[in-house]
Amino acid sequence: MIGIIVTGHGEFATGLASAIELIAGRHENFEAVDFPVHYANGELADALAAAVKKLQLECDDLIFCTDIAGGVPFNQCILQASKVPNAHVISGTNIPILLEALFSRINENATNLINILKDSHLSRIQVYTPNAKA
Repeated sequence: MIGIIVTGHGEFATGLASAIELIAGRHENFEAVDFPVHYANGELADALAAAVKKLQLECDDLIFCTDIAGGVPFNQCILQASKVPNAHVISGTNIPILLEALFSRINENATNLINILKDSHLSRIQVYTPNAKA
């Protein structure tokens, strides 16, 4: 099983987790770690380490899903992932990516799942401009 940890600035993580639960119910081996404005980097690191420790009991692979590449949550995930075998970090996380990850992880390893997510979501951005002039 692939464990998934979602994190990001503010209440990004629990906001996504709440939306996921509303749409698709609760999922096991899925942790949301917020980075509130009053947190120091070390507090986020401790919270992420606790989530890793919890998921490592049942998961062979871990995927950290973050909001912005290069931000503090992303960088802290990189540090955590460097301490754990079979851990990966992705950025640009949103509800469709998380839903696909949660439902597709059953029979996949982390590397295959990441490739599925990249292939599926790189082409999903759509722009509608209803009042555009030709």
